[in-house]
Amino acid sequence: MENFAAALKTMGHVDRLRILALLARGELTITELVQILGLSQPRVTQYIKSLESVEIIERLREGSWVFSRLKRGNPALTKLVETTLQTLPQNEALLLSDMRRLNEVRDARSRVADAFFARVAQNSDQLGDEYLPQERIEDALLKISGDGPFDFMIDMGTGTGRMLELFSGRITRGAGIDSNPDMLKVARHKLAPDQFGHISVQQGDLHATPFRENTADLVTLHQVLHYLDDPREAIYEASRLLTRDGQLLIVDFEAHTEDHFREDYAHRRLGFTDLDITEWAKWADLQIKIETKLSNNNNPAIKIWKAVKP
Repeated sequence: MENFAAALKTMGHVDRLRILALLARGELTITELVQILGLSQPRVTQYIKSLESVEIIERLREGSWVFSRLKRGNPALTKLVETTLQTLPQNEALLLSDMRRLNEVRDARSRVADAFFARVAQNSDQLGDEYLPQERIEDALLKISGDGPFDFMIDMGTGTGRMLELFSGRITRGAGIDSNPDMLKVARHKLAPDQFGHISVQQGDLHATPFRENTADLVTLHQVLHYLDDPREAIYEASRLLTRDGQLLIVDFEAHTEDHFREDYAHRRLGFTDLDITEWAKWADLQIKIETKLSNNNNPAIKIWKAVKP
């Protein structure tokens, strides 16, 4: 009761409610919250600390960046926060203004990432080779996935279409989706030969793909999650696409502190822990079956997670 009372008292403030409404849409830094809310940094920091003190939110440090996010692990408090946010007036002018500024912040991030991909699109064969053991990753993926055959594969964030190319011999049909038109031009060129006639790519949003639910028995997220504002939503969308017993293959960096990856490669997140992926998979009704770690010379390790829709 004391915990509930403290949480209710802390949430009973307009600006703290605004912060919670924003964090319900994804993780944000203090700087981003200041930009969106139009409040001073000391005030926003004070609000964050008070929400942390009652275990409603938590902070996640990645290199020199610190993200705030809604805290999981206490179902009762989680339900309390969710219920409170659901009852907020969605047409409230202040909340609408916050969401508009949130979208502006996200759009600015997307432009940075798009500019990066536009620069590397014409040199796609070298994309990532300087810091990723590509051949080892691909060999591991083929082994972990099994021989198939798979009826329908969807590659989310397909980039140059390499995953579709890799699995082309094990799938009846394949589709890739990506938001960047420059990368899609490269993918279409690479997948133009006749042996890839069963594969197509298109532009679209990873969080709301144009495919029907329960339609793919193989979905891949290859080096995609670290670019996203809310990786959890992409995993949820992958689960929506999967048939029963279908599998999701996630390839990404293990959590690390290499800050220069943000500047050099436009990464939003510095890798992920097993707990991150396991919790998001559980939230999306998926079960992690395999976790594989690949050493990567002096660079952060690569992880492959295989999730199955039971």
